[in-house]
Amino acid sequence: MMRLTKRVRALTVLGAIVLVAATGCGGGTADAGGTGSGGGGANTVTIKEPADGASIDIPFTLNLASSVALGSTESGEHHVHLFFDGDDSKYEVVESDSMEISGSSPAVEGLTPGEHELGISLRNADHSAAGFDTSIKVKVNGGGGDQPADDSGTGGGY
Repeated sequence: MMRLTKRVRALTVLGAIVLVAATGCGGGTADAGGTGSGGGGANTVTIKEPADGASIDIPFTLNLASSVALGSTESGEHHVHLFFDGDDSKYEVVESDSMEISGSSPAVEGLTPGEHELGISLRNADHSAAGFDTSIKVKVNGGGGDQPADDSGTGGGY
């Protein structure tokens, strides 16, 4: 009887360990600042500003909240790739929790006024995915990219 009790106890402990390990390995999620997807890590980054649904002008300030330190690629710390409309081939490297995204950013090159998806992806120092992406919807006022501002008073530009 004592032998059976030890086996049941051992199996119960083993089952609890497996359960804790399985629930701890979920993908990343985002708060109300966007929708998230993850590759199994606990690292997260959220967009604090601009807010989901906001109207933005170019340039705009991007404010993030990250569960890991952000820094330059040379530092070995994580960084973020910012891009629009799912096109992560045209991205801006963000190395801190706050950065002004200017009209000369590759991410906004050729961006037209209107509704867009602003996406970010947490990256390792070597630019490989760190397992967390999120996005929000924004309305871009004026144009993006290298287009000059229209000073004629007739609208357009930034």
